[in-house]
Amino acid sequence: MPSERGTDQSTDAAENVVTTIGLKFMPNDLTVKVGTTVTWQNGETIGHTVTSGAWGDVNESTGLRGTQTPDGLFDHDLAPKGQEGDTFTYTFDEPGEYFYYCQPHLTMNASITVEP
Repeated sequence: MPSERGTDQSTDAAENVVTTIGLKFMPNDLTVKVGTTVTWQNGETIGHTVTSGAWGDVNESTGLRGTQTPDGLFDHDLAPKGQEGDTFTYTFDEPGEYFYYCQPHLTMNASITVEP
């Protein structure tokens, strides 16, 4: 059992980073435990946002979302890669499903599931 925990911890650390690349959040869907801090890092030379809230009406052929509604939980401007402010961290203290998106880039929609 201890060896499994060690493996889980190292895997969790690697999986708790979301990178923006190709106008997408990678990974697109992430599952973490309550109390986990997730880090978003900008992997591109353009700015992005990490904005919590609902999104929907995604066009299957283009990948563009038709709606977005911020919920105020977090809203951070990511500076371009290599500049100060190109990362953002948030700790998820409650279980649930959290949706987020990049305000100006309609192909950037993602979610985080937080388990007890």
